[in-house]
This record gives sequence, C-alpha cells and structure tokens, in this order.
Amino acid sequence: MPRPQLPVKHANPYLKNATSLPPVKYQILSCQGAEILVGRLKIEVPEGGHAFILRRFDTDAISVTTMFRAAFPTSSEADERVEVQYIRDNFDLAGNNGSSREPHLTRLAGTWVNCATAMELAGDYGLGSLVNQMVAATPDPNANYRRSQKGQSNQAAATTTTTTTTTHTIAQTHAIVNGSPVKPSSKTSALPTPSPTSGEPAAKRRKESSPAPVPQIPVPATPVGSKTPVRRSARAKSPAVKSGPVPLTGLSSKPRSRSSVAPASPKKTAQKSPVKGDEDVDELEDGVAGVAGEQLYEEDVREQKELVEELKRKRDAARAAQEEMEADEEEDEEEEGGPSKLKRARHDGEEPLRFDFKEPETEERQIATNRRVGRFAMEPRTKSIAWGIAAFAVGMSAVSFLPNFF
Repeated sequence: MPRPQLPVKHANPYLKNATSLPPVKYQILSCQGAEILVGRLKIEVPEGGHAFILRRFDTDAISVTTMFRAAFPTSSEADERVEVQYIRDNFDLAGNNGSSREPHLTRLAGTWVNCATAMELAGDYGLGSLVNQMVAATPDPNANYRRSQKGQSNQAAATTTTTTTTTHTIAQTHAIVNGSPVKPSSKTSALPTPSPTSGEPAAKRRKESSPAPVPQIPVPATPVGSKTPVRRSARAKSPAVKSGPVPLTGLSSKPRSRSSVAPASPKKTAQKSPVKGDEDVDELEDGVAGVAGEQLYEEDVREQKELVEELKRKRDAARAAQEEMEADEEEDEEEEGGPSKLKRARHDGEEPLRFDFKEPETEERQIATNRRVGRFAMEPRTKSIAWGIAAFAVGMSAVSFLPNFF
C-alpha cells in the first residue's frame, strides 16, 4: 500500500519556531481497575490551544493518534483515519494496546505503536526531537506521581459521606441521654429572646429538666453584656439567634441543622487554589482516561468487521482449493478409465430415484379344459366364427319356416 499524502498545509507552525523542548511530565491513570504510568509532552497549537504526545510505560508504547494531532492540529478526521489505517496495514501493533485479541492489556483510546515505529513516523511528522525526548524519558521508580483526578474525587465523596454519618451520630447522641429523650431546646427555643431580668428562671428550668450537656467544641458568639445570652449560646451550639420567636414546626429539625452545618469543613478543604498544571491534567484525563469512549466502540466494530472479512477470505480459499483438488481427481480418474462417474456422482450428491417397470409376459396362459370338450378345442377366433355361422343359420331357418304357421 503506498504511503498516503500527509496534510502538510495543516502542519503546526509552532514546531518550526520552537526554541526549547517542553519537559516530560508523568501521571498515573486509574483505568479498568489498573494503574498506568503515562508520560506527556505539552505542545502548543494554533488558536491558543495545546496538544499532548503520550507514552504509556506499562507496554512502552507511544500514541500515534496524539502525534498526528500535534503535528497537524487543523487536519480533518478523514486525513487522520487514512493515516491510522496505513499504519495498521504496514506496522505490527501487537502488544501496544489492549484489544479483543489481547484482553490482558488495559486499553486506552487511540492507536499506539512501539518506540521504534514512533521514531520512524516522527521524521515524517516533524516531531523528531520531541519523540526522541519522549523515548529517552525515564520515570523515577520511587517517585509518587500525581494520580488521576477522578480517583481523588471518589475518595473525597467517600470522606464527605463518612463525615456526614459521624455528624448525624453525634446529633443523635445529644438528643438521647441515659436512654431517655432530652428536650432542652424544645422549651427554650420556642420562647422569644430572653431579657436580662428573665434569664435566671429559664436557667433553673433547664437544669431541672435535663442533665448537663455533652461537652462540644465551643462556637464563638457575639459578646453581650449579660451572662444569660452566653450560657444560652453555649447550650444551643447554634448560629446567632434570629430576632423574633422561632416557630414550633422547626424544633424537630434542629439536630439536622447541626449535621448540615458540620460538613462545611470538608467542602472548604476541597476548594483549594489550583496548582500550576492542573488544567493540563484535567484535559489529559478528558482525552485519555475515558477509555470507554466512542473511539473504543468504533475500533471494536472495525476489528470485528476485519475479523469477519478474514474468515470469509479463508473460507473462500479453502473452498477453491477443495474444488481444484476434486477437479484434479476427476481428471486423473478419467485418464485411468476407472469408475470415475460413479465416484463423482457420490461426491456431488445422491443419485436420482429410478423406477424399473417390468414389461408384461409374452407367454400365453395355460387354461385347463374338460376332457369331454377337449376334442372341440378351437382357437377363440375360430370359435367366434363358428358361433356366428350357427346363429346365422338359426335366423335363416326361423325366417323360412315361421311364416308357414300363420
């Protein structure tokens, strides 16, 4: 197959003007239950974007798809498909990426080739120095490289769920003390904001109706001149009290308000300032970590079609060889003069059914006659003539003698 023409008019202009090579960065991708160490080179492309050249170190393969997109960023998908098909037809891609024939390898999106093939193609793409740097890159086996963001997000979600569950447990512990429900807030929160003069009776009712509260982390409150608001805020452990009475319908949901406020710390912890290079990692995950994308589906369909076509070719070749062999055998049998026709008929199919009808017997049937009439044995024709003559004679006699009687 001749080499298809590369879309040179869509070549990346930044490759010619590049003065320095970008560094190779490493990342661990969690994919299909396996962790794959991937190296990447960031390359600028027109219109303010960038592309990556990727290398996976578990199979020591380089993505030719990312190489083509980095070299010709504005080319069409048809040009990319033609180039990828040429590579598949002319290079050995076994052991580079997972497929239906190699299920033991983890599959990533795109087409992957070994380092030698990548260096050969890099000369045509204008990526020689970049691919050489990628091939020469060696990760540190003792380094702890950045992992995929998706795995971290799953862990953060699990931590948030655990924190929420713990907060609900603490709220239930506050509500039940010594096996009996405690309702300190149902009596005090239903009342308006107490004044300094009515603070002492309210404190006595609290001490008589419930035991001492469970010690908790103090929450800073607004300083007030009297002692009663400070004691009330320490007892309730809630945000600043709203002006006016609190409705009774909201009393039962007060432990929930504590649990909903408590998980605020993990959310604040998760919202950190972005580190330099995070945008690159996110884009890399969107382009590579999604191994179950539509490109994999298209590759599966293409591989299945190729497998079916290959099986059809093998079947046709076997059938043609068998027919040729049978034709040779038939010619040999005809030359030898043996029973080739019968043997050929058995190979071709069953013989048609034939009915052999027996012709009627030509011998006359013997008829046993009486001895007394044996002497008058005559042929049937002679006997018929005799009976005809006798009948004629009787008729003539009747015609002659019957008129005499009348």
